[in-house]
Amino acid sequence: MAVDPQIAAMLAAMPEWPGVRAVPLDLLRQSVRDSSIAIPPAADAIVARTEDRLISGPDRDIGIRCYWPMGEGPFPITVYMHGGGYVVGDLDTQDMIARALCAWGQTLVVSVDYRLAPEHRFPAGPEDSYAALEWAAAHGRSLDGDPARIAVAGDSAGANYACALALMARDRGGPPLRGVVNIYGSCNYPSDDTPSAREFVDGPILRGDDVTWFWEQYLADPAERDDYRASPFRAASHAGLPPHFVGTAECDPTRDDAEAYAAKLGDAGVPVTMRRYAGMVHGFASWVGFLPGARAVMQDAGAFLKTVFGQ
Repeated sequence: MAVDPQIAAMLAAMPEWPGVRAVPLDLLRQSVRDSSIAIPPAADAIVARTEDRLISGPDRDIGIRCYWPMGEGPFPITVYMHGGGYVVGDLDTQDMIARALCAWGQTLVVSVDYRLAPEHRFPAGPEDSYAALEWAAAHGRSLDGDPARIAVAGDSAGANYACALALMARDRGGPPLRGVVNIYGSCNYPSDDTPSAREFVDGPILRGDDVTWFWEQYLADPAERDDYRASPFRAASHAGLPPHFVGTAECDPTRDDAEAYAAKLGDAGVPVTMRRYAGMVHGFASWVGFLPGARAVMQDAGAFLKTVFGQ
């Protein structure tokens, strides 16, 4: 499987990355932030405005950023969680993804600044995200949103949270969801020796040991890997979940886990749109401003949202 030529050229121009285990946490976070905010958004992912707020969470206030699309509301609402291996990332690092979802999905986006591990281990992240979902349902009308049309979305670790929220909302009596966008979220603790995990153990971008390290920071107790808030794949049942969009990267060690989750959803009768993007690597959606494959996954996610929202 060949990496996309544009990505290969980018990687060839970069110094070799030693892997996350070799980098101090504060430096890792700053490096990810600096490189992420330097990435341009898609020029045509135009939003009307944004606003940062604080909302009440289970143990502290949670930062959110709201994005409004062009046009007249009330708009459907999408609660979005950024990626970063549960350890890095914030409202700025995947701002370009939130903008694309807002503009191309014609949806009000509520981006969640959930707590990060290892300072705040599982289940802080999914519970913060669920609190933001409940807030969006309760306060959506004041944002010119439509609480009757809510979806959740995320990339990587944030996609795992989005898929967990669908299960949590089903089992906790709401809020009811119209759809779930999962962009390269594995949805499972990496205990299976899959073909993609073997083939891409040394990357590019994400290595097998990076995946292991991120989970080590996230879970305090190995038994937590079986909690569906951590591993949605391991839920006892997936029946009754809303439609899912699953977008995977061909050259990604977590690819097969994400695609196995899509298959499990389908077996449970959940409508699933599953697409693998050729030549792409983990994290590629952030390059939506200049990479055709990234633009494709974000436009596909936006089209999915418009469909489940009935637009």
